[in-house]
Amino acid sequence: MQFKSFYLKYVAHEQSEEIVSQNFSVFENDHLRIEFLLEDLSGDKIYKVHITPKTEIEFIDFYIETFFDYSESRGVFCNGFQSWTETKIFDKTDKIPGQRKFIKKIAEAYGDGLFYDYKNKTGVVHSWTYTYIKQPKRRVQFFGSLSDKTGYTVFEHHAKENKMLIKKDCKGFITSENVELLNIFSSLSHEKICFDNYFEAQQLTPVKVKPAIGWTSWYYYYTKISEKIIEENLESFAKNNIPIEIFQIDDGYQKAVGDWLNFNERFPNGLKNIVEKIHRHNIKAGLWLAPLTCEHNSFIVKDHPDWILKNDTGKFLKIGFNPLWSYWFYALDVYHPEVRAYLKKIFDTVLKDWNFDLVKLDFLYGVALIARNGKSRGQIMHDSMEFLRECVEEKMILGCGVPLIAANGTTDYCRIGPDVHMDWDFKLLKWIRARERPSTQNAIHNTISRRQLSGNWFLNDPDVFVLRKNKNSLSFEEKYSLLLANLLFGHLLFTSDNIGEYDAETLLLYKSIFPLMQASDVDVSYKNDFYTIRFRINERNFLALINTSDTSRMYKLPDNLFFDNVKEDFIKGGKMIEIPGHASKCYLAVGYMPFAIAGSKGHFFAGTEIESIYLSGNKIELEWTPGILNDVKVYIKVPVEYDVESINKSGNFIRTEKKDFSIIEVEKRKL
Repeated sequence: MQFKSFYLKYVAHEQSEEIVSQNFSVFENDHLRIEFLLEDLSGDKIYKVHITPKTEIEFIDFYIETFFDYSESRGVFCNGFQSWTETKIFDKTDKIPGQRKFIKKIAEAYGDGLFYDYKNKTGVVHSWTYTYIKQPKRRVQFFGSLSDKTGYTVFEHHAKENKMLIKKDCKGFITSENVELLNIFSSLSHEKICFDNYFEAQQLTPVKVKPAIGWTSWYYYYTKISEKIIEENLESFAKNNIPIEIFQIDDGYQKAVGDWLNFNERFPNGLKNIVEKIHRHNIKAGLWLAPLTCEHNSFIVKDHPDWILKNDTGKFLKIGFNPLWSYWFYALDVYHPEVRAYLKKIFDTVLKDWNFDLVKLDFLYGVALIARNGKSRGQIMHDSMEFLRECVEEKMILGCGVPLIAANGTTDYCRIGPDVHMDWDFKLLKWIRARERPSTQNAIHNTISRRQLSGNWFLNDPDVFVLRKNKNSLSFEEKYSLLLANLLFGHLLFTSDNIGEYDAETLLLYKSIFPLMQASDVDVSYKNDFYTIRFRINERNFLALINTSDTSRMYKLPDNLFFDNVKEDFIKGGKMIEIPGHASKCYLAVGYMPFAIAGSKGHFFAGTEIESIYLSGNKIELEWTPGILNDVKVYIKVPVEYDVESINKSGNFIRTEKKDFSIIEVEKRKL
């Protein structure tokens, strides 16, 4: 990368000023001094821009134009603006168009459309906070902001022109103090090394929470929840002896969005007694809130209109439209002292009086859609998240609808994808180019594409998986693809299904996710909406194939023996297989060792039900993994000539002869 020029627009003494220069040493005029610093970090680089004002200045715009050769690019990773925004690897010939004009008024507020100028040109894509360009030999050129507290950082790729702009969304930032306007980390290496070094350079605080499985009410009941519905679903987990860790009550308990301390008629006894029942089952209780938001019918609009952000014409700033609420909803002014007092009262009540353990805080982006109070959008978002962290104290925060850089260090879990849709995609919203739309396809893209953040900035919440056969249009293959992506790369695994309605087959699949198994040594390849994922769980090696496209893909299996735990079938490698559109496969790689766990049925990831296998003469001993909920069937690969006398001191097994090996089938039933 070669720096070519920089541009700065600002206001000083009520006069607008512009600087365009190719001088990257020191620039100075009557208003300010700009220094460009380069640090070497064991082969990686850090670029900094320091500004020393000589008077009070108001930033309007800043960017650096660089030369970057995209001729060998294998794809450009673009991180979306907030939790729900489409995030994936784009081809260097792609473009990211803005939303269709007739819908902009309703949908653009969810993302960056109100303040980012979409170019709508082939080869032009943009990424927030961090980005990378795939290079030959499995390397990537990585760029990431080390701090966005002075304003969001945008990387704008112009592949046809071999140009990248590094932009700082600094509009509205007023200061007379020294400021580090830009702090960019750069690395050229394997993808994992780049991310590891990036996180190390950020000097992150360790994430305290652990991966968890839970339930949330939203995607089955939406706002139509009641005290009875909540308690019935809680009892379903107890009845089936399923050890979830978090039980979350979502939207629908409150009188209105913004009126959090008054319950509607479906919760006549409030929530405190429900929390006590959740805790009696040794489960943590979670509650959904949109604390920086109010809907049109809320008491805030009627009694405290001064709490609500206003647009340039003095009207309420609309940050979204929801037909399940009273249509338009608005953002609160987080700097208003009465708003702060109200929010502190809410959190004290929810967390100390009602005794919830976790709050899911949603629609957070809206508080920072406009610069104000001498602060940029990024500064406001960081201030807001730090205030919410202060209010919640040591209880857990699940962030949602938030620019992820501001959730770093302020949330415990964070949504990294859009709402799952009850179809593969929301076709109408896709047509209008809404990048924050509910979409199962985009949820999978985001879950895989933002996997590196989990365990570093927070633990990733990929949104729910869906297994039920009613109240949705997803096929089994689509539900399996979603579940597979969530299990591999999510660390907060929620469903909203009423598990009491599951048939035996669906309940077996649901119980197969217990206990959570953590993938390691993960290697992801992506091309044309097709993911090839190699990973390891304990000592088992796996191959996952996820086809997010609408058409079939052909894939040549490596030379190996594989086990398909959906079909309970063995597949020899070295041949082409077809993966239909929206479908996935997850294979256990059995290998060619004479003795091996060759497959199983019990856990989602075949073979993980066995921690160890021991051979003693003609006797086999299996050490079972604790926490498995299903009956387990295990397949053991042995040489044809090997005579098995017993398995775990029992002769109760079935032997099947194959051409080159034998398969021993043994079952373990739960008591």
